[in-house]
Amino acid sequence: MLDVKEVADRIYRFETGLSVMTSLFTVYLIKESQGVVIEPGPAALVPRIQEAMKKLGMKDLAYIMPTHIHVDHAGGAGKLAQLFPTAKVVVHPAGVKHVVNPSRLIESTRTVFGEDFEAGFGPILPVPESQIKAVEDGEIIRVDGRELQIIYAPGHAPHHIAIFDRSVKGIFCGEALGIPGGEGNRVLLPAVAPPSFDQETYLETMEKLRKLNARILFYAHGGVVGHDADKLITQAEENTRILGDIILQALRDGGTTEDVTRRIKEYAARRFAMTLTDMDLALTIGGYEVYYKKKGLI
Repeated sequence: MLDVKEVADRIYRFETGLSVMTSLFTVYLIKESQGVVIEPGPAALVPRIQEAMKKLGMKDLAYIMPTHIHVDHAGGAGKLAQLFPTAKVVVHPAGVKHVVNPSRLIESTRTVFGEDFEAGFGPILPVPESQIKAVEDGEIIRVDGRELQIIYAPGHAPHHIAIFDRSVKGIFCGEALGIPGGEGNRVLLPAVAPPSFDQETYLETMEKLRKLNARILFYAHGGVVGHDADKLITQAEENTRILGDIILQALRDGGTTEDVTRRIKEYAARRFAMTLTDMDLALTIGGYEVYYKKKGLI
């Protein structure tokens, strides 16, 4: 049975898993007369979103808000748009063309997760252009008396946004402030994914989001994380720099992929007593390697 919990004023969440990923998906629902879903995840989660809405007595959606268009955040947006034809799908302008025509998104998803990715994630369906709401940095979307401020948050991806709920001073941060891991999801590691990860921009985004003086961070993987947002952002910044430095040094030393992987695994085990999955290691190392090559550092 789906466990739907209220985590702030009329903000509900449920966590769920899929066999294709080790990390959990966290979906948020805002229960107002105009319903909102934030981080809908892949299409395979749509039936669970419908179940959660039924539990909460939510009959319709006004807004579908993924923080970015990667399959684990927005893959289900097209399916939800079909089910709720009056809903607007909120997207960074850089992501609009890929949501309307997801052919490149489908191809990149195949590259990462294999030809049969639909078996686990569900299909990536196009969103009708009439249902797209391209948003500007700082724009405020009003939902009844609630103000949801859009903040451009590039670094993990150029089309990444964060959503700041002014009523509870909470940031739906996607992967802009790292990914929670380790015991109790209290360790924030960088969310690195090739080919668009940019560490410099990522760190700038963290400082930009810090200035919102949030009270709570709503993560897409790992649930609601803490009420000491400033401390958590600092940890995310530190770990981003440290892991990046370890990988850069290993690559400059002429290390093989196996050597770089070993150094990261040893650091994570020693510093955080955690074991990183093969997929996490591959994405992190691959993302940093592409970034350092672009910067001419290796």
